[in-house]
Amino acid sequence: MEKRISVVFAGGGTGGHLFPALVVANALQQRYPDAQLSFVGAERGIEQRLVPEAGYPLFTLRIAGLKGRGAIAKLRSALAAGWAVFRCLARFLRRRPSLVVGVGGYASGPAMLAAILLRVPTMILEQNHFPGATNRFLAKRVRAVCVPSDDARRRFGGIGTVTGNPVRPEFFETGDAPAGATPQLLVFGGSRGAHTINMAMLAAIDALAALPVPPAIVHQTGEADFEAVRDAADRYSNYQVFKFLDDMPARLAAADLVVCRAGASTLSELTAAGRPAILVPYPYAADDHQRHNAESLEKIGAARVVTDAELTGDRLVGVLGELFDDRDRLTVMGQAARQLALPDATERIVRVAEKLLGLEVRDVS
Repeated sequence: MEKRISVVFAGGGTGGHLFPALVVANALQQRYPDAQLSFVGAERGIEQRLVPEAGYPLFTLRIAGLKGRGAIAKLRSALAAGWAVFRCLARFLRRRPSLVVGVGGYASGPAMLAAILLRVPTMILEQNHFPGATNRFLAKRVRAVCVPSDDARRRFGGIGTVTGNPVRPEFFETGDAPAGATPQLLVFGGSRGAHTINMAMLAAIDALAALPVPPAIVHQTGEADFEAVRDAADRYSNYQVFKFLDDMPARLAAADLVVCRAGASTLSELTAAGRPAILVPYPYAADDHQRHNAESLEKIGAARVVTDAELTGDRLVGVLGELFDDRDRLTVMGQAARQLALPDATERIVRVAEKLLGLEVRDVS
């Protein structure tokens, strides 16, 4: 009889934390159809919608971060975190998991601490090149840590296995950039959009239209800025505006250059697709991890980094014009990006999980 396994993925809050967890969960479910897989997440996180849609049970915690909050709010958050640990302890005692995987986000810490206290096997799935404070604290207390790069491993003090970040296989099938007569520009800022990027594009529209060869633009704005950008785009000959894009592999395949934030999952998708980018790190990300993520790509020549404070219409037009004037450079940047991709990242992570579960390590390809 095959060993019965139960795996809990803890965390979420953003797509950067959740999407890699879903990729690994799907791989485990495909390999072990009888495995019981579930998620622990925050009440207001993106997991509230996406986890049930993926077909997995979700247990939610009322919890929020401590950073940048007032004293009373911090006290309430600390009490909520303590209660969340207690709730996870009670749940794991009733349904003891075989493995708990922390993926980052507010719900990850309490669930991981509860698992550690109960001596349940634990592992961390770290997506960022600069790990956050919670995972740096947990790294010495869990059984295994999966990291995206040697940079991340060094910042964990040498702890961890370099696996890369798991992404959907479609991103590896995008092929070369189109490099046609008209440059193709893809702009997005995550599922909710990025206001700074949206405003910079608004300010840049007329100057972009005046370039020797104006780029064709696909722009995901999010909900808040959609109408403003759509109205301005009416005066540009080839500008498509969307609230949300659910076909990102196809959009990347059609792009010569990308303007976006620097979340870990986004960068993993860019490197899998081999696409050059202008990266605008979100300045309020925990521990400034988006800046560190972006600098890891800029260091190898795969991206240009423009800070949120520097991003204006003029600055954006200047960088876009410079890069579109040198299409060979874009090709080299895309090749550099692809060198960071690890197509077998999901397989590597599943192998780590299998070892902790006491299972025979199998190929998931």
